[in-house]
Parts: sequence; structure tokens; C-alpha cells
Amino acid sequence: MPMSDSKRGIRLFRRRNRDDLLERSFVECADCAQPVYVFAETCRGCGHAVELRAG
Repeated sequence: MPMSDSKRGIRLFRRRNRDDLLERSFVECADCAQPVYVFAETCRGCGHAVELRAG
């Protein structure tokens, strides 16, 4: 028997926002502000060396 909306109870935990892996996979280049893949060593746009950031 399916539960009705009134019998579902109160939510104890907030719903998390959707996590977009694609958005987190890129960082901004410090020189030209182009998106750079997080594991890239250099920016494709300007050739600037990208620092690996631990988060």
C-alpha cells in the first residue's frame, strides 16, 4: 500500500543540491581566465602552467 503525502513524515535531513561533476572538473586559468581541466598541466589557451590545487 503506497504511503500518502501526510504519512511520509517530516524530513530530518535537508536535500542536497545536485553536484555537477563537470563544473568541478574545470578551474579558471590565472592568466587568460579560460576553463582548464583540473588535471591539466598547462592551459590550452595561453600555455600558462596550472597549479594543482587540493580542495
